[in-house]
Amino acid sequence: MRKLAHVIGAGWLAISVGFILVTVITVLCQVAFRYLLALPLAWTEEVSRMALVGAVYAGLPAAYLRGEHIVVDFFVSLLPGWLFQPYVIAMKLICAVTLSYLTYGAFLQIDGTKGMTLIALPTFPVSAIYAVQAAALFSFTLLILLTLRDPRTYVAQEVGLDS
Repeated sequence: MRKLAHVIGAGWLAISVGFILVTVITVLCQVAFRYLLALPLAWTEEVSRMALVGAVYAGLPAAYLRGEHIVVDFFVSLLPGWLFQPYVIAMKLICAVTLSYLTYGAFLQIDGTKGMTLIALPTFPVSAIYAVQAAALFSFTLLILLTLRDPRTYVAQEVGLDS
């Protein structure tokens, strides 16, 4: 299961990097065309914004696996050793339920934006960005469940593991 989790995380990291590259390229095109050629492109701002949103959501599963997400570990470090593992499992289950709810909301957004397109790019459906969001959140939830008993994917290794 750990190997499957890493494959999923690596895939989402690659997707996130791709979105970041799209963001950088479109912003550079926007600057070059607007200020160097005096010929502004209407679509670059929307594409760069949507790519940045996609990069953030696509990066969530990979950040979780690497332990690079935000965790308040002050109370975790105060827990006795016997309570550490149950606490981490409980927190992961709460996160999984919350992410499931957010995934459901993303699917509702996909349904609500069917037929809508970006203003500057009338061929790009708005629901595509919500599809990336739903898939990333679902993968994040799946990764939490796959790594449920591994506390290293929730808190830093130096906190609680040596107790």
